[in-house]
Amino acid sequence: MKARRTIALFLTSLFYALSALAADSMAGKVTNLTTRKPAANTEVILLRLEKGMDEEAKTRTDAQGGFVLPLPAAGSQHLIRVVHQGVNYDQGVSGKGPVEIIVFDTVRDIPNLQANIGMAQLESDGEMLKVTEMYAISNNSFPPVTQLRPRNFEISIAQNAVLDSLTIRKGRGVWVVVTPVPVQGQSGRYAVDYPIRPGETLFKFVYHLPYTGPTTLHVKPAYPVANFGVMHPPSMKFKASNPRAFTSPGVTRGLQIEQAVNKPVVREAPSFEISGIGLAPPANDAAESTPAARLAPTPAAGSPAAASQPVNQGRQEVGMWAVLSGLAALVAASVFMVWRKRKRAA
Repeated sequence: MKARRTIALFLTSLFYALSALAADSMAGKVTNLTTRKPAANTEVILLRLEKGMDEEAKTRTDAQGGFVLPLPAAGSQHLIRVVHQGVNYDQGVSGKGPVEIIVFDTVRDIPNLQANIGMAQLESDGEMLKVTEMYAISNNSFPPVTQLRPRNFEISIAQNAVLDSLTIRKGRGVWVVVTPVPVQGQSGRYAVDYPIRPGETLFKFVYHLPYTGPTTLHVKPAYPVANFGVMHPPSMKFKASNPRAFTSPGVTRGLQIEQAVNKPVVREAPSFEISGIGLAPPANDAAESTPAARLAPTPAAGSPAAASQPVNQGRQEVGMWAVLSGLAALVAASVFMVWRKRKRAA
C-alpha cells in the first residue's frame, strides 16, 4: 500500500513537471509541515517582480498539494505566494520550476515564545535622542506553527517620543516596512499583527524624543528577552539605576556595549540614564566615537513613506545584526567570568 502511494506521488510530481515544460507554465507543490501532509485546496498566487508586485495568475492546489500556474513572462523574476490560514508564504522563483513551498498551521498563542537577543541602540546630536530597538524573536514550536493575532507584536515608547519606523525581516529575507496601529487609550503603545512564523523573525523600530540633558529610559520588550544589551557611542555616558543590573563587556564596531545581567528580561529592562552627544558610526567604521551631526528621523509611522513595502537596509543593518548576534557570546563570557571570580572567593 505504501509503495503504491509513493509511486502515485511520484507520478503526480512528474505530471506537473512535464506540464510546466510543455508550455509557458510553472508547476509546484505545497506541503503543510505542521501536519506533514500536502496542503490541499490552498490559494497560490504568481507575482511578477519588476516595478512592484503585480499579480499575474492565481490558482488553488489539488488534493496532493500540486499546482500549475501560467507563466506569461517567462524571462521575468517572479514570486510565488501561498496563502494558508490567513498567512502569506512567499518564495522567489526563476525559470519554470518545479518549486516546493512549505506552509504551517496558524495558532493564536505559542507558549514560551521569546527573543533570543534584544538591544537598544542610542545616539544623540544634542537636540534629539534617537533610539533603535531590535529583537530577534525565535519560534521553536513543535510541531512547527505560525503565531498570528491582532496584537502579535507590541511597541512601547515614552509618551513624549515619536515613532519613526518599523521594519521586519523573516530569517535572511528582505526587510519590510510595516505600519503599526496605535493602541487606543494607551499613549506610546502600538500593535502589529505581523505573523511570527517558525524560525527567527527580526523586528526593528526607531523612535526619537527631545534631548534636554540626562534622560532616563524604560525599555519594555514585547516578549521575554534572553540576552538584552544597550549600545551607545563611547562619548555618551550610561548610568544604570541599579549598578548591578548591567555589566560592560567592552567596545565593538565603535559602540560601547552595556549588558543586562538579570536575564531573561521580562516586560521591562532595568532602567538606565543616558547623557551626552555621539552618533553611531557606519558599519564599516571601527572608530570609537564620531562627531555630532544633525539626526534625520525616518518617515513617521502612518505616513505614505511608511507604507508596507520591501526595503533594502544595506550594509549598516548587516553590521548592526552582526553586533547583536555577537552580544550573546559576550554575555556568556562575562557571566562566566563573574561566576569564576565568585567561586574563587568562596
